[in-house]
Amino acid sequence: MQLTRFTQFSSTLALAAAVNLSAVAAEPPKLKVLENLEKQLWIGAAPVSRSTIWLSGENGLVAHSDDGGNSWRYSQPGQDDLQFRDIEAIDNRQAYALSIGDDGQSKVYFTDNGGANWRMRYRAEADTFLNCIDLSPNGEAWVFGDSVGDSWRIVRSPGGRNWIKAYSAVSQKPLSNEGGFASSGSCVRFNNQTWLVGTGNADTARVLRKGGFGIRFEVIDTPMQAGPNAGIWAVWPVDDEQFYIAGGHLNTDDNEGERLWYYDGDEFSALPEPPLQGALYSLSVVEHQGRWILTSNPSGAAAYHEPSQKWFKLTDANVWNVQCHSDISCWFVGKDGFAATLVWKPEPDRPTNAEF
Repeated sequence: MQLTRFTQFSSTLALAAAVNLSAVAAEPPKLKVLENLEKQLWIGAAPVSRSTIWLSGENGLVAHSDDGGNSWRYSQPGQDDLQFRDIEAIDNRQAYALSIGDDGQSKVYFTDNGGANWRMRYRAEADTFLNCIDLSPNGEAWVFGDSVGDSWRIVRSPGGRNWIKAYSAVSQKPLSNEGGFASSGSCVRFNNQTWLVGTGNADTARVLRKGGFGIRFEVIDTPMQAGPNAGIWAVWPVDDEQFYIAGGHLNTDDNEGERLWYYDGDEFSALPEPPLQGALYSLSVVEHQGRWILTSNPSGAAAYHEPSQKWFKLTDANVWNVQCHSDISCWFVGKDGFAATLVWKPEPDRPTNAEF
């Protein structure tokens, strides 16, 4: 078992000092709320450029825009009782949508014509509940599900056509009831040649980590709140040595302890608590005049400016997910058709009429 040290974030904020950002004044972004989206719960989000965004949610629906959300095209990959909790897009035409549930409801669909037609690529067994999916730039996909007994429920596709059960992809067996959370499609992530998975519902919340060309995931114990309905809800790998995790307990009253952690080498550091109540559903990290941590849940959405160590509440709306394409396109989606984009204030050396 890997040993780690748990410390407070405020005692070791060396990253900002190393890049001389500690003196940068935080200019909080704003949200531009869209009012033209179908009024339902939207959960999955996949921005692939400034103009192209894919969304997925309840009622078996996927929404697709190629003009920055000014207009939408809707499609239905399968039956209308499916919940598409995650969507991952390659470009304006290609995307994968993941539905969740037991009894064969967990499925992966693919389109290569902008949602005009969808084909089912994978259907899980009746005892398998898949939570989230992610893709690497070379087309490799990993799908993480709740464990069954002492067996992981993980699926891998090397290039999108063949989907393989990868039950032995982790160096250790799962803990009792160990699985993930399908609240934002953020429990598995690929970034900078690193795969990361966050787990929950067990006695210890753990991270599964693998290099882009590695064979098996190693297991890292974390200090995140753990137990039934608690654990890691979202992950963000910076590289193979550093990552962020967000989570907590589904029951707001049972949240005791920090909900947002940073890992560097062999040490976990707790970040200041965000101005949100309950488990943190989503997590995205962007670089814009320093590093920003974006998170959300049914009590709202918030942004943390790491160099100045300040939180900014962005909205009180019920927001299940935030996903970004670098810092040029960040989308917040949630209940009752909520959708909003992040608008940055102009940087000092840019024209004030520039678009962001």
